[in-house]
Amino acid sequence: MLQDWPIYLALFLALWSAAIGGVFSAFSEFIMAALLRTHSEGGIEAMQQINRTVIKTQFVAGILAIAGLSIAFAVYGQYAFAGAVAWSLMLAAIVYVPSVFLMTIAGNVPMNNKLERLDHTSGEAKAYWLIYGRVWTRLNHVRTLGSVATAVIYLVVAVQLISSAHT
Repeated sequence: MLQDWPIYLALFLALWSAAIGGVFSAFSEFIMAALLRTHSEGGIEAMQQINRTVIKTQFVAGILAIAGLSIAFAVYGQYAFAGAVAWSLMLAAIVYVPSVFLMTIAGNVPMNNKLERLDHTSGEAKAYWLIYGRVWTRLNHVRTLGSVATAVIYLVVAVQLISSAHT
């Protein structure tokens, strides 16, 4: 049972990646769409509050943890497994790190930080809000796809590991 930890880790990473992808998807599909339909002051203020709140959640911890665990699992996989499992673990890290982790750090977070510095009632904030909504949502689509793809890859890894354990 203890030797099955890679299967459990792959399943855990698949579930967390899927959950994160679901949150990203919800934001792209209806939360941002609704915020962008409100008066800009209300949308900006709501997004500022969301950004202040999200930073202290399991969601952000999950984004960070999956990045670290994906890299560590990929490195471990190169030594512990051969063939498809090793390559799949590497692929999961190659997909997740740039499309979710780096996109968050280099794309969405800087945009959030700029929005945070603006007075939600200012003309500058209103002008930025139009750009923010369009660009931020596009970046978020990338994070959604990256999270979902990573979840699928980790499910494949789990199946591969289960299959190899029973042969």
